[in-house]
Amino acid sequence: MRFTIFIQALDLGQCKDQIQRQALFDIALMFVMIDGVIDEQERRYMQDWLAQLEWSSDIDKLDYYTTLERKVVDAIAEDEIENFLAHRAILLSDPWMKLQALKLAEEIANADGDFAPSEKAAIAFLMDKLADKR
Repeated sequence: MRFTIFIQALDLGQCKDQIQRQALFDIALMFVMIDGVIDEQERRYMQDWLAQLEWSSDIDKLDYYTTLERKVVDAIAEDEIENFLAHRAILLSDPWMKLQALKLAEEIANADGDFAPSEKAAIAFLMDKLADKR
């Protein structure tokens, strides 16, 4: 995956907020699965990434991943991608994290070389939701 280098360079140590780390991970998983398919390599990669994240929650990481994966599948199946992304975008308060979310979404969407219309629409929506609207 091309976004591997980006994720490795992403210093989530800058983010001390568990909620923002989870929101960023949620957005990433949505973009991995937005085409309706997650293969075993992608699943393992995302689980490994989650395992490396600093975690200060009562919810076990694997339980979180399993629950989140079901939520993403449901959001895609019920055409609720925008609602899913809007909820996560609200949780990103740091400008740095907002920028990382957009970069990560774009990297993941472009990773397979097929920038699908659903990915384009979701990135445009996310960009709008994360825009500074003072």
